[in-house]
Amino acid sequence: MDTLFECLKQGTTPERVVGFAKDYLKKEGFEELYYDKLFAPKSGGRYYISPFPDVLFAFTMGQKRAYIQSVRMAFAHVDQPCFKLKSRPEYKSMECAMLNVEVYGGMMDHTWFDRPLGVAGTVMMKGEDVFCPKAVSYDSGRPLAVIPGIAIHMQRDANNGWKIDRQKELMPVAAVGGAQWTEGSFVHFLAKELEVDASEILSYDLNLYNYDAPQLVGIEQDLVCGPRLDNLASVSALLESFVEGERSNGMNFIGLFNHEEVGSFSKSGADSELLTGVLEQIFESIGCTKNMMRASMAKSYYLSVDGAHGAHPNYIDRCDTTTRAYVGQGATIKASGTCKYASDCKMEAILAGLAEKYDVPLQIINDRNNIRGGTTLGPMIGSHIPMVGCDIGIPMWAMHSARETMALSDYEALCQIITAFFVN
Repeated sequence: MDTLFECLKQGTTPERVVGFAKDYLKKEGFEELYYDKLFAPKSGGRYYISPFPDVLFAFTMGQKRAYIQSVRMAFAHVDQPCFKLKSRPEYKSMECAMLNVEVYGGMMDHTWFDRPLGVAGTVMMKGEDVFCPKAVSYDSGRPLAVIPGIAIHMQRDANNGWKIDRQKELMPVAAVGGAQWTEGSFVHFLAKELEVDASEILSYDLNLYNYDAPQLVGIEQDLVCGPRLDNLASVSALLESFVEGERSNGMNFIGLFNHEEVGSFSKSGADSELLTGVLEQIFESIGCTKNMMRASMAKSYYLSVDGAHGAHPNYIDRCDTTTRAYVGQGATIKASGTCKYASDCKMEAILAGLAEKYDVPLQIINDRNNIRGGTTLGPMIGSHIPMVGCDIGIPMWAMHSARETMALSDYEALCQIITAFFVN
């Protein structure tokens, strides 16, 4: 639980999630390799590679060298719905200093009203070489803004299907008395925070995040309620399971990708050639040809780990009639006859066998025919590198809300099934 809560607290941006993962792996004895340099992993070695600050791959080499081997892989994404600061964010209204933002991902808009919002991300500053600007990580470490809701007296239809105007109503307030809030004011604020001159700041990629802390709730404190459960609970489970589930033979591999919430079509996304490039480097470094790698992939398996929709006690008509996932009753396989998920019957059978062998509670879920669920990394990865795979995750309520809820026992079940996947 400590790893989960630390990941939730520290993972305020994709880069910070990756930073957390790096620190975790370093403490476990993993060695860093570099994407732009030749490397030669050794038998029994433990390594990680971060081609970009917002993506990470880690792998363990078996003790016995084999040119054709089964690779066990698991993947998760490190981004979540949030607000991105626009390039010129200064806006004034009714004597208030506002921040002009855009919505990133499919968030549940109304849940973001009246939340304490921190600011975090990357600030690019001048370097000695124009092609090598200096990247500085920033996190306010305190709430800097709030999106104030409107009183029910002034929005009488608020409880009757109120449609929120994202440009008008989701503008955060950063201060009152905004007379001095003019173009460039935010950069000057950043400069003060970073203790640099404003002229040194060239650009930034900053988002607003829910500053609320994760909490245990319930009579038995068996529920976890907090921001960023989707998908940092999966990231945390991958890290814990990956370290625990090392095999003596064969390679284990995890990947953390960015931009899943907006389609994954980027240099750091799963719908790219980045994974293929990293795997080719690893196989080439141990003397394998591309044909050997293809043969290995044909014997390999992968998991796409992402949050699942838990059956909701107040909305019993929103889950499938017979195939549903209950919060508190185990990790969940996400199945679809339309190839929306990576899961196929072979991989479902393998996971069912592991669940039986290790006594791990495991469920399976299908979407309703008239309600479309979310997308995952699973089918994208399988389309780039044909392998047998499966989508699996923790059932939760209020996915993409400013705060989400899941059962702690389901997190433990997910860790157990992924560990079993890596060990066997």
